[in-house]
Amino acid sequence: MNIGVKEIFPRVFKSNCRQTLYIEMTNINISPDLLEIKIQPMEQYSILHTSNYRIDEENRYPYMPLNNCGAGLFSVEYNFTAEQQYSVKIKYDGKIISHSHIYAVDPDLAELKAFKGDTHLHTCRSDGQGTPFEVACNYRAAGFDFIAITDHHKFAPSLEAQGEINTLTNDFYVFRGEEVHNKGMGYFHIINFNGESSVNDIIETDDDYVESEIQKILNSRDFGNLSDPKCAAYRIFVAEHIRKSNGVAIMAHPFWETYGEYHMQTEEFIYHWRNGDFDALEVIAACDGTGNGNNLQEMLRCDMMSEGYKIAVVGSSDAHTTDNKCSTDLFNKQFTIVFAKDYNDIPNAIKSERSVAISCTDDTLFHVVGKFRYGKYARFLLKEYYPVYAEYCEMHAKALADKNVIKIAETEKEINDFKLKFFNI
Repeated sequence: MNIGVKEIFPRVFKSNCRQTLYIEMTNINISPDLLEIKIQPMEQYSILHTSNYRIDEENRYPYMPLNNCGAGLFSVEYNFTAEQQYSVKIKYDGKIISHSHIYAVDPDLAELKAFKGDTHLHTCRSDGQGTPFEVACNYRAAGFDFIAITDHHKFAPSLEAQGEINTLTNDFYVFRGEEVHNKGMGYFHIINFNGESSVNDIIETDDDYVESEIQKILNSRDFGNLSDPKCAAYRIFVAEHIRKSNGVAIMAHPFWETYGEYHMQTEEFIYHWRNGDFDALEVIAACDGTGNGNNLQEMLRCDMMSEGYKIAVVGSSDAHTTDNKCSTDLFNKQFTIVFAKDYNDIPNAIKSERSVAISCTDDTLFHVVGKFRYGKYARFLLKEYYPVYAEYCEMHAKALADKNVIKIAETEKEINDFKLKFFNI
């Protein structure tokens, strides 16, 4: 007789309270007395090691019997004592038939939702492939909750996608955005995430104003030994105007190698973060195919943090295509997970360091950068939640692409039902 576990649910619980975990078996014709479960905290143990440390680790946490709910469904009550990941092993007739994981979160994190997003990407309105609407649908099909379209020099494509997507659904969101560039000096790439207006438009249309503002910054700041103060002043101008429009000023790929040099001098990187000029860093970005840029960005961020500076992070693909067959692009390989109350809270959550940057090569190998608390929870979700969630999102995306209102509502209900089953918070 083939005996296995079909499903374990919920997968995320509130900490410090007793709750019920359900196990659905693949075969209903089993002997309930032979089924046992062990739930073991992985980080903060509830059973200490023995004094002599000569123990059988597998037996330190005992297996427990399950309650038979009928029709192949079983349950067990458990007190999740701390916010952490828990190992779940299930035995039948003395043999382990399943080993998986569940998670418990403290009340403040239970009030937040996980949003998978990309804060830097392009469409055919600049040098990418696919219209803003097509790109947005492709991101949704890959399991994303939000994106910001950040075409070069252009703010309008993000508004175009907003107008089409955000009127069709409340379950996927397109933020305003643009990649802000220089005009006539330097090589600046700065992300305006969710600003209410375009900074590119100012740069492209009002030379006198820009130059006067740059001079004000140069006269009001101490630039120390920076080799190119005007370059730094220009970046400050852009970041300030993003913030004035209630946007998030994101430092884009500082160690991207281009034209034989990195995108930003190391001394300028240090200067801007010491002076709080930016809201977030693309610590994982489309720097190069080797990961050199990402590694350098992460190391320098660690150095700055050791000096007491706070640097919020995002991960972004800088994708120019959503074609999964294109090995040179990083669509769905570099992204951000933000823990926020809702879509409106995402910009503030990023600035408040409630986001982590992700780089992945497949469904099991992830590199996560950010605060430990959010990063360890994100890793659990990447393994246990997002692969299944993406399957539901793919159906939702097809309905969006077809602009089928009835199907959109149906798929949104299926997504909501899945979330309610997965998260018991």
